[in-house]
Amino acid sequence: MNLIQGIATILVTLLGSGVFIVPAISATYSGWGALIVWLIMAFMILPVAFVFGKLGKAYPSAGGSATFVGAAFGKKLEKATAYLYLSMTPIGPPVVIITAASYLAGAFGEGYLIHFMLLASLIILVLNLFSLRVSSNINILVSTTITLIVVIFSVYAFLKGVKISLHQLEIFKTLGVVFWCFVGIEALSHISHEFKNENDFFKAVIIGIVIVAVLYMGVTFSILTFNAYGSESKNLRSLVIVASHLTPHAKEILGIMAFIICVMALNLYVASLTRLATTLKIGFKSALFLIMGIITGVSLLKFSLNLPVEKLITYSNGVFVMIYLLVSLAAVKLLKNTISVLAVASMCAIVLSIGKDIIYAALAFFLFWYLG
Repeated sequence: MNLIQGIATILVTLLGSGVFIVPAISATYSGWGALIVWLIMAFMILPVAFVFGKLGKAYPSAGGSATFVGAAFGKKLEKATAYLYLSMTPIGPPVVIITAASYLAGAFGEGYLIHFMLLASLIILVLNLFSLRVSSNINILVSTTITLIVVIFSVYAFLKGVKISLHQLEIFKTLGVVFWCFVGIEALSHISHEFKNENDFFKAVIIGIVIVAVLYMGVTFSILTFNAYGSESKNLRSLVIVASHLTPHAKEILGIMAFIICVMALNLYVASLTRLATTLKIGFKSALFLIMGIITGVSLLKFSLNLPVEKLITYSNGVFVMIYLLVSLAAVKLLKNTISVLAVASMCAIVLSIGKDIIYAALAFFLFWYLG
C-alpha cells in the first residue's frame, strides 16, 4: 500500500461502525459536553498512535501488537497478546455486522435484517480471499465519500444555529465508549509490512488519527443539533435522522453508505485477525473461515439473547485497552522516549474509564499468559 491508500484504510477502519452509533451514544451520556470528551480523547490517543507508528516502522510484521510486546518482554507475553487480540473476535466485529445490517434494514425493510447480516459476512469473506490492494483502492473512494457527508452535515448543522448547554457531563462513562472509535491502529499494525515505504505506515497513522478526530466531532455536533440521540433505536439511526433534514431519500442513501463503510472497516479487522492467526501456525484459509464463522454466529446470537450493543462495545474496548497498554509499556522499553510514557499514562486513564468492563480482557490475558 502507498500513503494515500494507508490513510484511506485507517479512516475507514476508525470511522467504521463507530461513526454511525458512538457519537449518538456519547451525546446520550454527556449532551453537548460530549464534544469536550471527543477533544480529550483525541489528545489522549495521539501518543498511542505515535507509539504504534514508530513500532510498526521498526518491527514490520503480521504479528503486529504481539510482535511489539514480544520484542520487549519475550515470547510468552507475545503469545498471550496474540491470543488476547484473537479473543476480541466474538465481541467486537459482531457490532460492526449488526450496525451495517441495521442501517440497511432500516432503509429497505426490517424483515431483511438477517439476510443483510449474512450478505455482509459473505462480502468480507470474499474480499479477504483477494489481495489487500483491492480493498485499499475501494477504501479511497469510501473514505472520501464519508468525509464529504460529514462535512455537509456539519456545515448544515452550523448554519441552522444551536443553543449549547452543558447541563450533563459523564466524562468517564463517555470516554469509555468514545475509545471504541479510535481502535483500529493495532489492526493496521498487522499489515504494516505491506506498505511499499516503511515511513508511510507512521505517516498514515498520525494523519489518519487527526482527520478522524475532526470528523467525529463534526458528526457529534450534527447529532446534537438535530437531537438525533437518546435511546438505542435513535442512536442506531442517528445519521438517518440528521440526513432526513437534507433529503427525503436519507434512509436509502445512509443505509447503503453505512453498509459499505462498515463492511470495509470490518474487512481490515478480519485481515489483521487472519494474518495474526497465521503467525500461530494456522493456515490462512482455515483461519479466515473460522474467524468469519465466529463473527457471523455471534451476530445472529445477539438477537436471540437480546444482548445490548453497548455491552459488546465496552467489553471489546477492554480488550483493546489491554493491548494498547501492553504496546505502550513495550514502547517505553524499546523506544525510550517521553511520548511512550505519555501513551502509558493515557491508557491508564482509559482503564479507569472502562472500569469493571475490563475484567473480561484482564482475565483472558492472564489465562493466556498462564497457559502459555
